[in-house]
Amino acid sequence: METDFFGEKIRCEGEFLIYHDESEPNANKGWLLIGLLFVNLKKYSNVLDVLSYHRKQENYFGEIHFCELPKSFNGEFGTKARVAKAWINAYQNGLFQDAHFSCLAVNRNSPRFEHKRCSEKYHIYNRFTAMAIKAGISWMLSPYGFDQITLTLVSDGKDRKSRPDQGLIDNFESYIPSRVEMDSLVKRLFENQSYPFVTMNPVRIVRSDQDDLLQLTDILLGATQSALVKSSIRPTKIYLASRITAWYQDLQKPPKQQFYGMHRKFSLWGFPNEQGRPFNRFSLSHSSSNQPTLF
Repeated sequence: METDFFGEKIRCEGEFLIYHDESEPNANKGWLLIGLLFVNLKKYSNVLDVLSYHRKQENYFGEIHFCELPKSFNGEFGTKARVAKAWINAYQNGLFQDAHFSCLAVNRNSPRFEHKRCSEKYHIYNRFTAMAIKAGISWMLSPYGFDQITLTLVSDGKDRKSRPDQGLIDNFESYIPSRVEMDSLVKRLFENQSYPFVTMNPVRIVRSDQDDLLQLTDILLGATQSALVKSSIRPTKIYLASRITAWYQDLQKPPKQQFYGMHRKFSLWGFPNEQGRPFNRFSLSHSSSNQPTLF
């Protein structure tokens, strides 16, 4: 515990941007994946510089979506795939230290999934986004020992699947901050757990084509989905999915035996299991280059 000149405890404060994306292999049924990229504001410029460097190497400055990646890394039309590959390799080689990624995989086909708790489909997205943020704070940010953290959620409103049909009003932008702050109070006051005091700035809705960190989140989430359900046979996507599989399998080892060092920096977890609780054991579809596939 650090103290000042007078022996008083120095409050440890942090500020993070959370980049948010969602993915569904099958609309409104089966898996719903929620991806969150936690970026320390102090490291924000460094992360952007790394992503920008790889764009410049390929001279490609267009939007990068996992779903739109070409089949090959080669040739003129493979430039966006090469940038995505460079990004995910940069992430593996240390970028994860500054940008922690968490993916919550919600199994809506599970008999323990309580559909009746959400009167509208977009309530499901909103509820589990708040749940994913709460878990990310506990698993990834709490170990830093912050007394207080300030969060800003950045979401692509254009492509966000939690946007309801016309005629309905989505409460995403008001629900998320209030729910996350309430969860913080409950954790601190009633569950007697080590958990920082959390305040949230207003949700920022931006276009993903104007934000490389949203595009990185999309690449990580798309690769995770492909690793989970083998949603594509394109070699470019298989390669990216194999990186997710390698990281996930490495994380099943004790922390001191892990090769990539991603403990509490990368996380894939699910909900609900047979007991209606979170779980973190998956059978992934893609094999990695140095580890066997899980079945």
